[in-house]
Amino acid sequence: MRIRRVSLMVAVGAAVAALALSAGACSNGSSGLPAQSPGSSASAAPASAFGVAIIKRFGISIRVPLGWASAAATAKPGDKSGGPLLVATWADPKGKQVAGHYLDALQIMVFELNKPAAPTDVAVHPNDFKAIGREMIAEEIGTKQQVSISDPFKPITLNGTSGLQVTYSYLVGSTPTGAMSYLLPKGRYAYWITGQASAATWSTAWSKLAPAMSSFTIKKIA
Repeated sequence: MRIRRVSLMVAVGAAVAALALSAGACSNGSSGLPAQSPGSSASAAPASAFGVAIIKRFGISIRVPLGWASAAATAKPGDKSGGPLLVATWADPKGKQVAGHYLDALQIMVFELNKPAAPTDVAVHPNDFKAIGREMIAEEIGTKQQVSISDPFKPITLNGTSGLQVTYSYLVGSTPTGAMSYLLPKGRYAYWITGQASAATWSTAWSKLAPAMSSFTIKKIA
């Protein structure tokens, strides 16, 4: 995972082209990843292993692993490119690296919606939001990269916000890598939260990624 801008304008209720993703179920033989879903294969790290990051502008609160390297980028005021307003990343400097990129990482991206999202929008327009999620995955990983969906998009409610969750895997170079993402639209914004880890560091990384992701909360926006 790396910080990058994506050319995507999230549009609730608008048709978004769904990019082709491999829908075959993952297994140890096909992906090189553990059979368990992210977060289910390791005990959670203790509370003392986390700090709290608060980004008031977008109403974000999340527990983040202490000692992980952090970076953030924000769009310039008035930017109408459709790219993310915020990209915030935390990566394990002791984790797996490929070609200078950290693989064990947590990332939050925030996009502005064309119109405010209502709490029922994901339930009313599930295919639109699934298409947005597929495009997000393709933009993060690359449209030419084969992605295997191990747990297809399903409805979730995370700390009071309704959205979708998806689990998938792919190769970074020759390294099997797995990820889980949440798409959470609320008010003026859509939040895309991803936890990612390599097969080699799976249990260690997810002992911190799972609690961090589950703590993500959208509070009152300043």
